[in-house]
Amino acid sequence: MATKLLDFVYATMYKRINNPDSPYWLPTVLKDVRTSDGRSLNPLTVDTWDIGQLGGDEGTTIGDTISDSWWVFVGGAFDIAKAQGVPGLPDNLDAFTSQRDADQPYPGLSLSTVTVTGLANASVGELRDLTPTKDGYRGTVRVTTAAYDTHGWEKQITVTGTYSLVQRVVVIDSPASGGDLKPPTKVVVKGLEGVEWPRQQIEGHGQFRLTATDLAFDVVLRAETAGTGADRTPLLTVEQIKVVSRPAFRLDRDSLTVEGSTIDEDTLEGWKDAAADAFNSEGARQALTAKLVGALDDQSFRDQFSATVTTQLAKALDGVLGAVPAGSLPSYDSGFPAKYGPLEVYLFDRLRASVNDTGSGFYPPAVVLGATDPVLEPYALGDMDLGTYKIGVAQAKISFEGVKATGISNVLVPVEDARLTEGGIGTTLRFGRITGDAKVPPPPLTVTGTGVIAFPGTESGATAQDDDTAPDDDDTIKGSVTVTVTKPSVTAGLSFTGRDADELTIGLDSLALAVAPQDLQVTIHLEEPSPWDKVIQEVLNKDEVKQKIIKGLQDTADSNRTKIADALTTNARTVIRTKLGD
Repeated sequence: MATKLLDFVYATMYKRINNPDSPYWLPTVLKDVRTSDGRSLNPLTVDTWDIGQLGGDEGTTIGDTISDSWWVFVGGAFDIAKAQGVPGLPDNLDAFTSQRDADQPYPGLSLSTVTVTGLANASVGELRDLTPTKDGYRGTVRVTTAAYDTHGWEKQITVTGTYSLVQRVVVIDSPASGGDLKPPTKVVVKGLEGVEWPRQQIEGHGQFRLTATDLAFDVVLRAETAGTGADRTPLLTVEQIKVVSRPAFRLDRDSLTVEGSTIDEDTLEGWKDAAADAFNSEGARQALTAKLVGALDDQSFRDQFSATVTTQLAKALDGVLGAVPAGSLPSYDSGFPAKYGPLEVYLFDRLRASVNDTGSGFYPPAVVLGATDPVLEPYALGDMDLGTYKIGVAQAKISFEGVKATGISNVLVPVEDARLTEGGIGTTLRFGRITGDAKVPPPPLTVTGTGVIAFPGTESGATAQDDDTAPDDDDTIKGSVTVTVTKPSVTAGLSFTGRDADELTIGLDSLALAVAPQDLQVTIHLEEPSPWDKVIQEVLNKDEVKQKIIKGLQDTADSNRTKIADALTTNARTVIRTKLGD
């Protein structure tokens, strides 16, 4: 199988997906994504995200800050209890201090009622690692978030919600020096309001707002077809989403609120420092990154992404090639080169259906009528030298001047006459099959021009002599010639190059007229009456003359293959741009 066709389709859509003025712009497509249970991508809402314990040096620092703040709170509660005369209290707390609980030494962070906005503000990169599968292809696309700052988007992802920061702390006997975490003191102190002595789990909670930048992930896509035969449809499946960057998270400290049963005006700033450090920690960054990508990689969202990108592909194909009614796609033919798999054949079958759809921009009569360089309807063929023949007892040189063909737009490419080849597409164009269409000339294909029968010594423009024996040596007989061609056909070999539709170049590698002499009928109407009328008619209808007319048509077509291919290229580019909304 080959990858060029899929590369071409992706490269064509890649520009549109990243173009804010295109109907295929990715943020526009993604912003309305919803799962079957009603969840949306923008905004993405999540009930809870457990960030987990924040360990290492950062967790130690955060836990120590919380422990120190708690000890301030304990001191305040002790002073109040003393003032109230609570019995059994020590004289002071100098013999004690606080510390993180050795059994649960690190703080834990969890988020709830999370709202994420901006995930749909994304752009895509090149299609990479495209490899064949049994039924299609698998490739990877890099998606970068916070891609745009226009159309109401910001170059950041915003995450808001509520948080809970929890730390286990203990009262220990005040050590003479630092060291490892100590066990709780065995001294019992009661009566301190809000304090659980000597071990307590304390919590700070509130509202948070943070932003994320530089989040990128790889999306693994599988492209294939669904269904069989005439019911085939394209299918894109999002197999996996995995993070490939190190995003930066920035907490909006001014909007951070902190509340808790052990938090007061004396301990608020300490708690705020701890909460800010928790959000800014490496552990939180890694966890938040995993949560964001994990939400996207959830099966329900992947299913919806798959449906969305499949819909967009179908929309693009329908726009460019025309919609195919269910069950009407040309059936899967055998005999294609081995390098083409089911997906290429499906796309080719869509093209075969398109060229037989009167509403398609690729409908052959529309393509012919739209050609301007060269104009193909009518098609100017120039002059033809048909050779020297005996007229009566004299030799005459016969030529066909100002030749043009009418009816080339009356052409079809039946499904069975198009096939995939090693080099591209092989096809047979059938002329004169359309009747009752005012836009194209009715059959048959006609070739018209001026017939010139010149005898030896004749100068161009000489006047024919009306002689009942033989033409004079300086005679020239002229008349209008009409050649009718019954249902001719042309076999053509087309090749396609170019990275995308904007660079698409169609090559006309071969162009062969298939018509038999018996399918030509030549008629001449002389400018002046001549006794040689019947003889000239007979000569012009000889097989050897017809063969030269056929050769003249073929030679002219061959000499214009490059121009015809250029016209096909221009038309195809124009049609695709128009259909894709450019």
